[in-house]
Amino acid sequence: MWSSFFTQLLALLFIAGCATGITQQRKVLEQLLKSYDVNEWPDADYDRPTNISIQMFINSFGSLNAANMDYSIDVFLRQHWVDERLKNSLNRSMTIRDPEMQKKIWRPDTYFHNVKDAEIHTVTMPNIQFRVTNTGQILYSVRINAKLSCIMNFKHFPFDSQDCCILISSYANTDEIIHFHWVERIPIDLPDELEIAQFDLLGYSASEELMPLQTGNFSSLKVDFQLRRQNGYHILQTYVPTVLIVSISWVSFWLDPNSVPGRVSIGVTTLLTLTTLAGGIRQQLPPVSYIKAIDVWVGMCMIMVFGALLEFTLVNWLANKKILDTQTCQLMPMCKTGEDDESPKTYVNQARFLDRISRALFPGSFLLFNFIYWPYYLSDYNLE
Repeated sequence: MWSSFFTQLLALLFIAGCATGITQQRKVLEQLLKSYDVNEWPDADYDRPTNISIQMFINSFGSLNAANMDYSIDVFLRQHWVDERLKNSLNRSMTIRDPEMQKKIWRPDTYFHNVKDAEIHTVTMPNIQFRVTNTGQILYSVRINAKLSCIMNFKHFPFDSQDCCILISSYANTDEIIHFHWVERIPIDLPDELEIAQFDLLGYSASEELMPLQTGNFSSLKVDFQLRRQNGYHILQTYVPTVLIVSISWVSFWLDPNSVPGRVSIGVTTLLTLTTLAGGIRQQLPPVSYIKAIDVWVGMCMIMVFGALLEFTLVNWLANKKILDTQTCQLMPMCKTGEDDESPKTYVNQARFLDRISRALFPGSFLLFNFIYWPYYLSDYNLE
């Protein structure tokens, strides 16, 4: 009984102490803000820029959207600076949660230069941390989910590598007011289990830059991510099916030259299937003007399938073309057709001979193309 009583008494004393501490903290902060000018940067009296130290923790890295040339990122943006106007006599730091109170304190107008859309996480509370120490050091941490633009080059798609960046700067304050720099230790922090869909993160680099604009020179920070596309998905979904489609088109070379329904159905079906597959690939990419590696491959496959269809047209025409000149037929060793001499003579043997040549010519040409295509594109891909 007595133990429970003392436990409750200690709990009440703790709550009362916390309430007293919060009340004291609020009084100190309100006293400091009476003469505080939120429109003046911390080092305005010294006529020097305020140094803003920035550190980023990449919580997650969304997949790159090739069609829109952007990517999403979930990042903890942590900013540190010193505001001597907030020095106080408390022996602990103050965490300010009140949004109205936060608005009364000067903060850098940091923004993402290449942002398309962004929002601050608000579940279950706004993910904002505003901490002030008794020496005036401020930590302003915000969790942001942003969609950033990334200029991509698809000449070697799907064996391409991309460089995407995060560029942050001040929107209105020049380098005479705000100077950004990375923290010395671990400016960019990444989780060990970070994964990016369809890409491998080869590395990253952080740098400080001066951005000259018409409105002035602005201090900025930049993070470059080196990404390489994983091509396993495209090998299974694009290259293997197209190889099978082209191989099926060669089956017509083993059919009789007069087998019109079979050879036409094979040629038309493979051509339409390949066209549909190529249309699906184009929907994943922006309509760029240059030729991509996937365009070269699909284009060659179409040439092979269309060539097989044209070969059948020529073979069928030869198989049904009559030879009216008997002397001409006698000069041609493969002119005989039919079971008797009164049967009309055609070029069917020449048509069959053309089919036999095509059985080796088409696969050989496609194999030669592969010997050129894969070393050319994979050499640059492996060097990245």
